[in-house]
Amino acid sequence: MRQDKANANDVAGVAGETIAQQDSPDGLSVATRQGEKVLLLSPISGLILSGLAAILVWGALEVMPSVFELPEHLRELSGNAPEEQQKGKRDASLVTDNKNATLSLAMSASTLGLFLTIAEVQHRHQGLRAIWRGLLAFLIAGAFAVGGGILGGTLAASAALPEDPLARTIVVQGTMFGLVGLGVGAGVAFAVMLPIFRPRLLATCLTGGMLGGLLAGLIFPFAASILLPNARTEILMPDPGMSRFLWLALASIPIALTLTGMGKEGKTGK
Repeated sequence: MRQDKANANDVAGVAGETIAQQDSPDGLSVATRQGEKVLLLSPISGLILSGLAAILVWGALEVMPSVFELPEHLRELSGNAPEEQQKGKRDASLVTDNKNATLSLAMSASTLGLFLTIAEVQHRHQGLRAIWRGLLAFLIAGAFAVGGGILGGTLAASAALPEDPLARTIVVQGTMFGLVGLGVGAGVAFAVMLPIFRPRLLATCLTGGMLGGLLAGLIFPFAASILLPNARTEILMPDPGMSRFLWLALASIPIALTLTGMGKEGKTGK
């Protein structure tokens, strides 16, 4: 009886493999072929995960004190101080704010990369590798976001940008979010595909992430002007509260949607 059951299981296994191979002419299932070019996560999953990431990071930023602060001698500087000292305080405040914005951006990108990678690895039935792959995406996405924050701060202080506040905001935020999307795409792609290099998957993730970030930078000032008309969109990172939540949500959701939605084939796999 046991031998008959074993033979039956073997037959079922072979039959299952045969069915899977019949999904495509080259013997690979549709899911396997798609996984070599795109992420297998659905846009709905990407939307949920990015929303959770934005809420988590926003909540952490709301309760934790600022990591970077003005030196004590500048904080205690009175309004009657000489203009030169006042200018030094303003410049130092701008640098401090930009550092905090860069850190917040890195937290958002790293968390999003971590969530998407763990979910994607689980979807590919590689559960034991989810932790180290997630940490790899965390680091790569965070590094790109730091670069985006630094570049955004440099652009915001540049005299070469248009004088129109809306145009300046779109350029600065689009640059930052574009690099964030590029980093999240790179982090997820490398974490998922290693040790095998899959150029099509990497290209899809890089393109999808960057497009999502650029789209977020374009949407942010318009969404803020409609939903939160009193929000200060001209600064690198909006003030605490709902304006900052909107900023973090747009730094996550469009990127996740384009990453998980780009390049997907139809049900027939054609």
